[in-house]
Amino acid sequence: MINNQIISHIDGLINKLNITDYIGVIVYGSYVGERSNTLSDLDVMIVKSNYKTQDCGSLLVNNIRVEYFVQDLKRLYQLIKIEIERNDPSHLTKFATCEVLYDTDGKIKEFVDYAKTLYNTRIKPSFNDTDKFSVFSINNKMEDLESLINEESFYAVYYTILERIRTLYAKINGIIDLPITKIEKIYNNEDFAKKYISSTLHKLPQQEFIDLYLECIKIGSKMEMFNNLKKLFIYSFGKLDFDPNNFCIKFTKKAPFKV
Repeated sequence: MINNQIISHIDGLINKLNITDYIGVIVYGSYVGERSNTLSDLDVMIVKSNYKTQDCGSLLVNNIRVEYFVQDLKRLYQLIKIEIERNDPSHLTKFATCEVLYDTDGKIKEFVDYAKTLYNTRIKPSFNDTDKFSVFSINNKMEDLESLINEESFYAVYYTILERIRTLYAKINGIIDLPITKIEKIYNNEDFAKKYISSTLHKLPQQEFIDLYLECIKIGSKMEMFNNLKKLFIYSFGKLDFDPNNFCIKFTKKAPFKV
């Protein structure tokens, strides 16, 4: 909840930035969702009308780290529309769970209501040719990883593949994408997950996927880690009607393709 102390921090931020022509201020993140801790930043969006640039920064205000954005209202509308078109409304979380601190003419509340409507739109499962190529690419990286068992670079490649599997699995199955910094806590803490996701429409992955993923983030022997990752890969993509070792795809879009 927004309290007088948070209002004081934000007023201090606006004074430091010397901003006078804003039409609204939104507060989002852990301070709003009652998920803050001693390392939490205060996240603030200062909204302007017909603002040609966009600003961001991080300042200490009364010994509290405040991360801020100064953004144009029309650009915010464009941003969230693009996210929905990509079937990934994860960044809408900040608007769907925010609190409006200042709103000079009601336009900020109107935007937040619109963002909440979009956020509560079901993500459509997708498995197109680009996704198939991504599975193929991950499969190749898995083969590369096995050759790095005795190399220190194994860990960098391992965790890159792990996150590619997680995000692609989410896209294919119509699951909301989530920030990597909060994944472990979301997967382990049901109450935290409900507060963070803030919508009964968006579900977490199947429990078997979660269990396999949590095994993958554990540090063990490289061979053990590789085998855990292979289990996750097979679970995530093994039942798809697609063989990454035997396929032919004709793309209608121009290169380059992300490999």
